[in-house]
Parts: sequence; C-alpha cells; structure tokens
Amino acid sequence: MTIDVICCGESSSRYKDSGKITIGVNDVYKIFPVQHLVVIDLPSAFKKERLRQILNSRPVKFYSQLEEWKPLMKTFEYIEFANGSGNLSNFGRDKKIYYSNNSAFVAVVIAYKIGGTDIRVYGADFNTHPNFTEENNLKKTLKDFKLLSLLLAENNCKLSVTKESKLSTVINGF
Repeated sequence: MTIDVICCGESSSRYKDSGKITIGVNDVYKIFPVQHLVVIDLPSAFKKERLRQILNSRPVKFYSQLEEWKPLMKTFEYIEFANGSGNLSNFGRDKKIYYSNNSAFVAVVIAYKIGGTDIRVYGADFNTHPNFTEENNLKKTLKDFKLLSLLLAENNCKLSVTKESKLSTVINGF
C-alpha cells in the first residue's frame, strides 16, 4: 500500500493528491488536509497561528505521545515511543513507535505500522529549518533516516523522498 507523508518543507508544494492514504505533521493542513496527523511537540511549543491551524485540523486520526493533546483533538490516539531516540534495535518486532529528532521520522514509522509498503515523503527537506543545520541535528537525522530506510527495505517497504530534500543523500529521491 502506498502512503504519502507530507511535511511542511518547501517541496511539499510538489504534492498532488494521489488518492492514497496521507499522513502529515504539525500544521500541514495549511498545505493539504491529510487523513492522519502526527504532532510530537507540546501545544505550547507552537506559535499562535500554527497552533490554531493544528486545532482546526480534522484528521481521521491524530497521533501523539503527549497526553496534553487528548482534550484538544477528538481523534487523538496515544502512541508509545520506543526507548531512545534513533534506537531501532527492535524495529518491526513490537508496537512501539520509533523516533528520532523530527516529526517526519515518526510519521514514516506510523506509515509503516499502518501498512505502508511504498512510503513517499514530501516536504521533509531540512534545507531551511533552523533546527537542522550541519552543526546541530542534521547529521543525526541523516544517520537515523538511513538506518530506517534500510530496515524498511528489509521489511519489504520502499521509502523515497523528494529530490530537494537533504534526505535524498541517504534515501532514494524522486
């Protein structure tokens, strides 16, 4: 099953509705009304306008590891994170959600957990995001995504990203 993961970076503008299952992150509804929404930061972490966009979203399922979202989102589904950021040692053998330092990673793991065998990621560019420069977080992101891609492939799941993404240096780009 093909699942499109839509994040908030520049290449998300390339996304055209494919009729496939969609998973997005944070305030992605400003770009496309996804069916599944993943938010891993506290509500207080978002500026007023971004928070309003999230709260006005109406996904079929809203995923977070933070109970603070439960009273705010009708379709809240609690996810349990595995132990340790980037720790993929039991990947595919339990129900826990593996994570890194970004919501795109969590969205990809959820896409796999709900049956994705071909996961296409739009807008996880890491080109202009202030928290993902060469000095801070980007190296970990690339390392963790490369390992995730290899584990997905071992489990008969193809992961690809927009060619504009820095992730395309470690994952097949389209």
